[in-house]
Amino acid sequence: MAIGSDVFSLPTFAGAVDGPPTAMFQRISELTVLADQLGFGRAWFAEHHFQPHGGILSAPDVLIAALADRAPRIRFGLGVVQVPYHHPLSVAERVATLDQVTGGRVELGLGRAFLKCEYDGFGIPMTESRARFNEGVDVIVSALTGKEFGHDGQFFQFPELHVEPACVQAPPPVWVAAATTPETFEWAGRNGFHLMVAPLLSPDLPSLGEKVELYLDSWTASGHALDDVEIMVNVHVHVADDDETALAEAEPHLRRYVDETRAAGASAIATFHRDGVPADFAHYPALGKRWFDFTVPGAIERGAVAVGSPETCRRILNALADQLHCTSIAATFDFGQPQELVERSMRRYAAELLSAL
Repeated sequence: MAIGSDVFSLPTFAGAVDGPPTAMFQRISELTVLADQLGFGRAWFAEHHFQPHGGILSAPDVLIAALADRAPRIRFGLGVVQVPYHHPLSVAERVATLDQVTGGRVELGLGRAFLKCEYDGFGIPMTESRARFNEGVDVIVSALTGKEFGHDGQFFQFPELHVEPACVQAPPPVWVAAATTPETFEWAGRNGFHLMVAPLLSPDLPSLGEKVELYLDSWTASGHALDDVEIMVNVHVHVADDDETALAEAEPHLRRYVDETRAAGASAIATFHRDGVPADFAHYPALGKRWFDFTVPGAIERGAVAVGSPETCRRILNALADQLHCTSIAATFDFGQPQELVERSMRRYAAELLSAL
């Protein structure tokens, strides 16, 4: 089975190093237009807040709207809307508007979020994470069908209404991001949502593979057709002529990228150790510890990133597809390298890997 190829934007941004925000948005825009021209299937945009790791994409729907005409073919993914931070009716209105603006090219990723600085910034207790997520997803999906409905839940109550505008798609494809918590994998499968995973956020591929199997078991046990399942794997990718060149070009930038990720999680883990781990985040302290012995060669060896020659990257990505039953690879090409290197990597991938996975 052919594996789809997407691009995924989750940039680190520090003004002192990366210049003004306008330059970063221009860079993201140019790389998205290039992805459209090269034939990638979807362009995913993360959502984060209040910190260098992804925080510049605090409103990815606005960026997608600005790109809709410049990239007229590619589909756009919100990857992911961090549901506990938002009123679900507002999310549904913005997604429906975006679906109209893009001509029905939106895919909706939904996530529970996991960074304490973000929960604190929005004034949301982390102990409410799963309850807010489950209720919010119910409302968003119901609203995007275009049908009138009311809701009387723990966090949100409203009378019969329908969201305007209606979606072009009713509803758009819905994805759920899952990292380390088995309950999220099982819940996503049971409810028939597509799955998004990232090996770099998992302790190892075998344990991630076990959770993907749990997702698939829940999917089929709930009566969903196995042919309809979609699993997207987000991987950091850098392709060059040979392995040595690729490592030299990518390593310092990927190390800095991981340093920002580690910093974003370190304060949360320190708070967990002081105040206790919220029940919905029991797996996260162990995940945080693993960042402190991260090396790029080690990540390549265990298949968590694909850095190397076209043949090396093909081998790593095909192995991920086999182990995780994935139907598409969402490549994060840009993790801080000079833009010309990112573009060269994307072109090489498109020429030699897009149809070979």
